[in-house]
Amino acid sequence: MKNDVLKIIAQKAKRRLVGKEQPINAKIKVISNEDADFKNKVEFLLSQQDVISNPVHYLIDDKILKNMGEIQRERYLLNTLDKYNSLKNKLESIPDTKYCL
Repeated sequence: MKNDVLKIIAQKAKRRLVGKEQPINAKIKVISNEDADFKNKVEFLLSQQDVISNPVHYLIDDKILKNMGEIQRERYLLNTLDKYNSLKNKLESIPDTKYCL
């Protein structure tokens, strides 16, 4: 079910990007960039030797996602991915860390 929700969110975002669907303004609370729990999750993902099949599912909070509207879910997902990429790049840029590739 969760994969279906993420797939629908991605499809609607793509339709908006190509102009087939009107954008809707929605306000949501953005996760703090200093969130220690999120940082721990990212560090865990980066430290894994095996491939994680669904890292997005690991990063998002099911309780928060469940109580959001459609547009809010999309923004939450995209903000989470953006936050992940920023934190990952920051961790990988630190010399002498186990995250450097």
